[in-house]
Order: sequence, then C-alpha cells, then structure tokens
Amino acid sequence: MTWEQAKTRTQAMELRIAALIPEVLVVSVDQNDKGGLFSCDETRHRWKGITRVILASGADAEAVTRQIEGQFNDDGAFDVTNYRDVANVYVAELRSRETDEGYLFGEGDPGVILIDSWSACFTLPEGTYPGGDF
Repeated sequence: MTWEQAKTRTQAMELRIAALIPEVLVVSVDQNDKGGLFSCDETRHRWKGITRVILASGADAEAVTRQIEGQFNDDGAFDVTNYRDVANVYVAELRSRETDEGYLFGEGDPGVILIDSWSACFTLPEGTYPGGDF
C-alpha cells in the first residue's frame, strides 16, 4: 500500500463514520485535507488524519458517539471499545481486525465530534522524507 492509498482509505472511513450521524444533527463536516505520518516501526509509517463534525445546537455529543459506536458493534471488521478520557468525555474506538488502522471519536470541543484516524502501516518509497504534511 502507498501512503496515498492509506490516506484515501482512512479519509473515506472518517466520512463513513461522520455519515452515520443523523443529518438533522449535523451543521457541517470538516475533513482536514492533509495529515501527517507517524512511525510504526523502523521501516514503516502510518498516515494520521482528523475530521470534525459540528453538531446542531442542543445535540447530545455523547448520545451521538454511542449511536455511531452501536453501528459498528455487529460490523465484524472492527473491535469496538470505549472509555472516558481525562476530561470524562465518552470516546469510542474502532480497531481493524485485519490491519493496523483505527479510529477514535467523541466530543472534542463542545458540540463537535472529533474523528481521529490512523491508517494501516506501509513502507514509504526510498528517499521519501516522512516529515511535513501528507
């Protein structure tokens, strides 16, 4: 897999997650055009990106997070877990059963569902500097 393929696949899944939120609760979806590369090991990297979903006023971000999470419980492609972070925010996590890819989602800023993603690991072409935006 190339970094471009990893990015495309991961961004598509971010949008799939965002699309599970009922339209009436969504003001906007903002997917970062660029992400970064992070090391998996000495030879491989993963692409990491973020999508933000701005919710309508009064929407319950935790209920939305739980609703999205529920859509994946019987999916079979992901292991689904959840936890409360240090700010007591409910966060769901999807981890692929076949690759290293994963997704975290929950309320970031108030009224915003943050979808944080990372791709499966891949090897960069020789001579490619892994720093900067991808």
